[in-house]
Amino acid sequence: MAIISTILVFAPLLAVIHILLTRYKPHLRRIPGPFVASFTDIWRLKQNLGRRPEVVHQKVHEKYGDLVRIGPNCISVGSAEEVKTIYGITRLFQKSEFYPVTRPIVNGEEVLGIFDVTSEDLHKNIKRPVGHAYAMSTLLDYEPYVDSTIQVLQRRLEELYLDKNEICDLGEWLHWTAFDVVGEMTFSRRLGFLEHGKDVNNVISDTQEALDYLAVIGQMPFLDKFLMKNPLRLWWKGNPTSPVTSFALSCMEQRLQEREKGENTKRNDFLSKFLDAADKYEETIPRSQITGWAAANVFAGSDTTAISLLNLMRYPGVLSKLRNELTLANLTTTQIPKYSQTNSLPYLNAVVKESLRLHPAVGILLERVVPAGGVTLCDQFIPEGTIVGCNPWVIHRDKRVYGPDANIFKPERWIYASERQKADMERSYLVFGSGKRTCIGKNISLLEIYKIIPWMVLCYEFELLQPDAELKLRNSWFVGQTGIKIYLRSRNVAAAMV
Repeated sequence: MAIISTILVFAPLLAVIHILLTRYKPHLRRIPGPFVASFTDIWRLKQNLGRRPEVVHQKVHEKYGDLVRIGPNCISVGSAEEVKTIYGITRLFQKSEFYPVTRPIVNGEEVLGIFDVTSEDLHKNIKRPVGHAYAMSTLLDYEPYVDSTIQVLQRRLEELYLDKNEICDLGEWLHWTAFDVVGEMTFSRRLGFLEHGKDVNNVISDTQEALDYLAVIGQMPFLDKFLMKNPLRLWWKGNPTSPVTSFALSCMEQRLQEREKGENTKRNDFLSKFLDAADKYEETIPRSQITGWAAANVFAGSDTTAISLLNLMRYPGVLSKLRNELTLANLTTTQIPKYSQTNSLPYLNAVVKESLRLHPAVGILLERVVPAGGVTLCDQFIPEGTIVGCNPWVIHRDKRVYGPDANIFKPERWIYASERQKADMERSYLVFGSGKRTCIGKNISLLEIYKIIPWMVLCYEFELLQPDAELKLRNSWFVGQTGIKIYLRSRNVAAAMV
């Protein structure tokens, strides 16, 4: 009884001492931020639970400056000048423990992926066998897969909406397209979203659920060991497999059966390359890694195309300039444009860059850990082991780099800027991350964008139902949007060219 009484007396005191020691940690105590955030990560977990942390981060940087303490050991950096320090290749800042929360479960076991490993040596080992498969030179071999999916999109849009005065949720259709393109490229098999006009087998909803979990629990990663990856939970569930991973597994098993029978041996998709890599590196790469590679492709099937089309609808002058450029490049509606025809068009480049600058896919910190010896950021010393990172939604609005009108959609900033300004803007551009850990699927996304946007702009007229309405955004690591409702009209190309 005496022991219990002693604990009850001293527990509050010990809690206060812990809070004070955490709050006034050397070096970090000088960095401003919300008071609660200085002694508990619950603050940033709560902000992510609200699904709009990118707005919160912009506000706290406006209030406190370039460095904001958003956790006891976490600093948000709002100066674009420090991007090269944190994500550069000269001094390595490893990924934080946020990333392993994303690992899929296969038969009750975690499977490592290129995206989620924190060790650089392990990252090299996992990436080396398959990195070449994501190079743009290799991806151009997959261009027919993208074309076939675009053709299905065209057929479905014209069947259901073209000149029919029916409301089309363009964002939803382009999201389905992104997943079907990834399915084609990875498995030579669309997931079927476009054909069925819905989320087949709940792949998107399961992916969204996983992202919702990651964005929140990733702020306090140790919780993952008590929740999703708790050994007791995994045992109770009978060694489960993540839903998205189950799809990848079924495709892999089907392919292995085809190989045993000598069928379809000449396929040139990602899965074929993954299987070849596993054979080549069988002594160092476990067979389960194939699933990790394949599942990562499906998991990352995020749409980055819709927001560019939305901006074109909202800014008719920009749309007109783009159509003129496409016409001068001899692109027509009779053939889906090739990436080689569109990727070097200056105004299209500017439209895409500006759209993704203002609406980057990732809307929370790209977390890194300060290496041994510490680092100086924004004239403040940050000790080793501290989590630091930039939110692209904050960095992309840094007026010192992108100009006093950084909050405005203006593609011309990428055309008329000086060479030095362009270099600064490019260096601060975090749409696909930066440095050695740049998103490996970057070229997949660019291949889609530079084919789908020119094709749709040339083929159709778009009428927004509510031109001035704000999009509904949901930030769960990826910032998804809903509400791009349109009427789809045929475009009188001959009249437009007069």
